Amino acid sequence: MIESSQSIPQPAPPTQTAPRRDAALGFSTTVSRPVAMSVVAAFLLFVYGVPIGQALLEKSKGDDSPIPSLFKHAPTKESLRQFEKDIESSSYAKDYFQPRIQLLLTRFGRVGNKLAVIGQDPRWLFYTPGLTYASGPSFLDADVVREREKEALDADAPIHADPRPAIFSFHEMLAARGIKLILFPMPDKTMLQPMQLHGREHGDRPVPVPRNPGLDVLIAEARARGIGVFDPTPPEVSPGDVPRFLVQDTHYTPEWMERIARDLAAEIERTVSLPPLAEPVQLHSVAQTEERVGDLVDMLKLPEDQTWFLPQKITVHQVQDAAGEPWEPDDGADVLLLGDSFTNVFSKEAMGWGQSAGLAPQLALSLRRGVDVIAQNDSGAFATRQRLAQTLGGDGDRLNGKRVVVWEFASRELSVGDWKPIDWNAAAGRARK
Repeated sequence: MIESSQSIPQPAPPTQTAPRRDAALGFSTTVSRPVAMSVVAAFLLFVYGVPIGQALLEKSKGDDSPIPSLFKHAPTKESLRQFEKDIESSSYAKDYFQPRIQLLLTRFGRVGNKLAVIGQDPRWLFYTPGLTYASGPSFLDADVVREREKEALDADAPIHADPRPAIFSFHEMLAARGIKLILFPMPDKTMLQPMQLHGREHGDRPVPVPRNPGLDVLIAEARARGIGVFDPTPPEVSPGDVPRFLVQDTHYTPEWMERIARDLAAEIERTVSLPPLAEPVQLHSVAQTEERVGDLVDMLKLPEDQTWFLPQKITVHQVQDAAGEPWEPDDGADVLLLGDSFTNVFSKEAMGWGQSAGLAPQLALSLRRGVDVIAQNDSGAFATRQRLAQTLGGDGDRLNGKRVVVWEFASRELSVGDWKPIDWNAAAGRARK
């Protein structure tokens, strides 16, 4: 019998492996044990050295560590967020390295941070929220408003992004008391110093000033309701224009501020009938020199001994009374100025640019009458209205005798601010109790 045989399957020949990538590139990935141990040791030293060093420094300096606070109560989103902020603010490593690294990035790479933008001319600094306002979409666009409010709600910090309800209700409350409201949106530095920001040359030709498309809509709606609007923004700027803003600061120059004060006084006198005073206010101004680096340099958080940004020297004109004393607000005046840091700069000595030389005293000098002031550096969209609301009702009502309220705020607040409405009837009722 012939036996049939079955072919036995043979194993497939081994596939040819691709050449090692490191060999193809001409180097070896062989790491010796001592090198590996050194790399691991360096990594562990970096990871554990910072917190250990932090703890030792806190103990030697007698500072309290924020870590125990984490275990004092059940963790919540707010407490964890605050714990993170406390850790960041108390870090010695951050305090030492961040200013020095920022100085290198700023000086050699023209790199700012989340608040400050380095201009084409590296000594010119700009405020990031101002750039967002000037180059962004309309702050009145329904999608923009909805997205801003959603983002704030997700962060557990709800806001009112549309400024119109707050502005219109404020106007209605003032109008019911026979008081004229004048809106004063202060243009941003990025709008009026474009050549220093982007460096694009246009020869000697003037260029239009960029405006957020929502601003003209807001102005038109406000005027249709009888609200006055004072907008000092020029329609165009030219390469040869004298700067309207300080080089390293978010605020205007004293020269342009004084011109604005004169124009604002003329707008008030044109809009509102102010009664003659029994005794005219005697005021005069005295030139003084001030010098400092700007607030945008402060925001960069550079080393205190840095010399890349040098102080800017300016001349301000302090307003004084007949006795030579610096001007003070008059809460009994018939003109009330609500404002933010553009009102306080050159007037609040703590800001470093002089005392009693800012917008309010210059306005009083031009009007030759007293001016009442409520001003706060931050949150111009809400803070001053809130402070005013706290004074309403009774004999101390801040609006008693007022003919006009000028509400100055940085125009960038229209894109980034919280325009919370105020229940003015409730505010007056609470104050009377």
